[in-house]
Amino acid sequence: MGLGLTTTITRPLVKHGGMPHAPIPILNSLPVPCDEPPPKRRRVSTGLQRKRGVKECLLSQVTPLVERAVGHLSRDVYHVNALAIKTVTELSINKFFRRRWDETGGYLSQQDLDVLAIQAHDVVRGLAGGSEFRISPLSSETPEPQRLPPPRPAPKPSPQGQTPPTIVNTAAANKSEDSPIFYDALTSQPELPQNVERKPYQPRGRREPKPSNRYYQVSERPYLSAAHRQAIEEGTKKPVAVSNELIAQPIVYHVDFSPEEIAEIIGQIPQNEHKHIPATRESMMEQIRLRDRPLIPIPGRTTRDMSAFASDLWAGKVAETPRVLSLTAEHVTEETKKRQGQMRRTSRLSSLLMAREMEGSQGFQRTREYLNFQAEFKRLREDDLQLVAEFTNCAGDITTGAWVNRESFLCGTTTHSDSHNQQYNRPGNLLLCSTGKGTLRSFPDHRIPRPRVEKGENSTEAMRQSQDPWLYSSVVSCDYSVEDDLAYTSSFDKTVKVWKVDRKGEHMEAIATWQHTGNVNFVAAAKDGSGRVATAADSPTDAVRIYTITKGNESNSTYQTFSCSRTDADSSDKWAYFPATMQWGRAKGCQHLLLVGYSPRSLTGDDLDIPEDKRSSGEIILWDAEQGVRIPVMTASTANVFEVAWHPTLLLFLVGVTPTGMNNVPRNVRTQVHVFHRDKDRLNGIGFCQHQALDCYASDINELTIVPNSPGHGYVTAACTDGKVYVWDTAQGDKPIHTLRHGKPIEEYYGDREKEDTGVKFTAWNTSLDRFYTGSSDGVVKVWNIRKLKNPFVRDILTAPGPIAWGGFSPDNSKLAIGDATGRCFILSTDERDIPESHMMTLPGTTRRWRRPIPLIPHPEPAPPTPAREDDEMLTCDELSDAGIADYSRRTYLDSQCLQLTSNPVIGVVQGPRYQSTNLYRREAHYDEDPSAPLLAHFERRQKDSEAASLGLRRRSVRRLRTPSPPDERLRSIHAQNASKDLDVNYLKDSEVKELIKSATLLSIEEDWGFTYEDTMSFDEEA
Repeated sequence: MGLGLTTTITRPLVKHGGMPHAPIPILNSLPVPCDEPPPKRRRVSTGLQRKRGVKECLLSQVTPLVERAVGHLSRDVYHVNALAIKTVTELSINKFFRRRWDETGGYLSQQDLDVLAIQAHDVVRGLAGGSEFRISPLSSETPEPQRLPPPRPAPKPSPQGQTPPTIVNTAAANKSEDSPIFYDALTSQPELPQNVERKPYQPRGRREPKPSNRYYQVSERPYLSAAHRQAIEEGTKKPVAVSNELIAQPIVYHVDFSPEEIAEIIGQIPQNEHKHIPATRESMMEQIRLRDRPLIPIPGRTTRDMSAFASDLWAGKVAETPRVLSLTAEHVTEETKKRQGQMRRTSRLSSLLMAREMEGSQGFQRTREYLNFQAEFKRLREDDLQLVAEFTNCAGDITTGAWVNRESFLCGTTTHSDSHNQQYNRPGNLLLCSTGKGTLRSFPDHRIPRPRVEKGENSTEAMRQSQDPWLYSSVVSCDYSVEDDLAYTSSFDKTVKVWKVDRKGEHMEAIATWQHTGNVNFVAAAKDGSGRVATAADSPTDAVRIYTITKGNESNSTYQTFSCSRTDADSSDKWAYFPATMQWGRAKGCQHLLLVGYSPRSLTGDDLDIPEDKRSSGEIILWDAEQGVRIPVMTASTANVFEVAWHPTLLLFLVGVTPTGMNNVPRNVRTQVHVFHRDKDRLNGIGFCQHQALDCYASDINELTIVPNSPGHGYVTAACTDGKVYVWDTAQGDKPIHTLRHGKPIEEYYGDREKEDTGVKFTAWNTSLDRFYTGSSDGVVKVWNIRKLKNPFVRDILTAPGPIAWGGFSPDNSKLAIGDATGRCFILSTDERDIPESHMMTLPGTTRRWRRPIPLIPHPEPAPPTPAREDDEMLTCDELSDAGIADYSRRTYLDSQCLQLTSNPVIGVVQGPRYQSTNLYRREAHYDEDPSAPLLAHFERRQKDSEAASLGLRRRSVRRLRTPSPPDERLRSIHAQNASKDLDVNYLKDSEVKELIKSATLLSIEEDWGFTYEDTMSFDEEA
């Protein structure tokens, strides 16, 4: 069996039971002066407060309820005044009243008054039943108190400042009008009756604080060192032979020290008269390192616990949040971990809300640490990310995507379009997802007619006729412009298409197509509202175009072009400089600047065609789209460029390049990230120059990100092909402060991983600097907190079946879309209610609901392309004409007597008299590769096995059963008699059922056979 580890939070969740939920406070509806500062900065006024006090609320709303509750009591029997005051006091300290008074600002709703009216009658009934408020002692002959009438609706609260109401006795026994009861001083002592039995005075003992967790009620709380806890956690991952009776209940094996215990330990340490030691974990660490004597055990802790705690303090391995670790026989599933994480975050949120209400935004006294509440709340919100939807059957690797709005996004995939793998090409290369509807639709617009292949297995006419006449091209880049409400996609069909997307994400329409001279690798829309769209294609000249959108005539939009200024490859027909990356500026003042990085690339796909001295060369071009001129970039602008990125708020950009000869770098530094900013001293202040070079130890960089952590500095990350992410703080020098590692790639590789593996392809920040997201070829999306110098890993939020290829957050940062290399698209959300109802299913025979993957919605089959002309270079006149594959096969093989048909339809076609002319033989299966020679031994053995398998086993004769006749009365009676002998547990006695259950008898033959539900069909490779 397996053991599960359970982590319990040390703060219980607070539930209000069946009490009504808080409505919108009335304070929110009161007018707020417009000429005053915000409430948190407003000066406290000494005038009338907008929030009504407890006493005023009791006088105006609760007192009438108590009047009606005590109205039936006789003044000859009860001390009505004292009983009413006691009732009001009990209601004032009631948790429900305190909570509702705080939530409504002292203005209770009618629903609250109805609840308080019932509570008032209950309190009066209890006090009247005792002898404390009776004028004469309660005897056995005294009749029982009269039955209280049902509570009546509470009257409307009296205006503020009115004379306090009085209680008038309306009982039938005393019709005379009594003196009113005033409640001016609720805190005064009531008049005590003379005949009350007094008990001897006993001093009240000090109340012990309630434990914050049920596990703290144990007499001893064990503490294990971090190494032992890690060993136990690793051991529970393997099956353990242990009886369920021994661990029928959770066994607590580790309890962290609470803040109260830390304060008690510090209180035992002799302190200097001139120095006070604060009761914090950091102070404990300092004292442990300064003192040589062991810690004194406290109640509930042994000397061994104190020693383990001291060792963890010395090593800095004490848990930040106190936890309780326990062992249970129940297997800890993903649902259990998810539930524990939700409970932990809910407890943390409640603690933060209480600390902010009690102490303000300082966040130190109750939390015992300095906190930024806004950052903490953002972090808790991001930690709620969970998988809500999954889509399958896309054409290939999902490598690009762009969110259109908070409910929809479009994405593109790679496809098989080479001459040797065209048979695997399929639709589904361009997709539009609607997260609200839970759909993923494909569109067929990026396609070309299937070309003729001259060599290989796809060159035969049979393969051509059996395949789709269209070849769907890879969609490698896409973007969306909020200002123009248009989406753009680029593909290897040498086009860029402009789309009008439906707001609900259910449909989109292509309104323009821009033709290019090569495969279009990049498309990016400027964010300054100018309508500019930049494209970059595989073209030696004029590779970059900047379109300016013409409303209503997008197809004829004008554009400007520019090229790489290097002339090294002009005389070569084997390699050239192509755009490797492209980004528009993000900060104000630079959104019209386009940054393009060039790198050398072979035209044939063989890197050996590039001269060795040119493989590390390239160029950085910064283009001003408004003026149509190039902006100078000084220093290190001629290196091979991998990736570029802009700062979100400053005139600053990053460039990932190979180390240049001007920089004296160590041997292990294989790439660098250069930081450029505007040079105000040279070139009239319009140029950019390098002011920092960050050292990277990977040979290739996939993505760069930069996020500010101060006005002049920020965190820089580089995702690389070695499966690592390097993190720098520009204020701490040129060396990485973190190296975030992913696991081994899912796909096998041979040789150098950095050259064959894709590595980390997804890096992103969300709303908090405490959460950094990465996805790599190991198929895992990880979350990191790079602000922690040690162990920045937080958790894994997704494990995909293939390498992670793309990811992006929605505009409102509430959803995360992830695409992998198996054609699956995942949607994660911070709200569990975003799970589409259409994705849920209920297994037959159960009530449990499961979320299942949903395939994409295919597009309608497009019409075949028009037939090519006879002079088309793709076709030849002596090849197959318009006839189908059947006519072609008959003319080629049957009419030429290469093959011949047999009369047996099971055997079909066999070799004909002229089969030798085809020369279609397995020569390697014959001796000396001679088709006329005998077969080799292992080939002949396989042939015999195949013959035996085709013949099958000896046919066995099976006796046929005759069709049964309809049952008669005799058969019906026999059937009824047999059916009555079946065991029906419902007709057994309770004692018999208990006896059967005690003896572990299987009462129902229906059981779960343990079959695992598979999302997709699995095929046996050996079949």
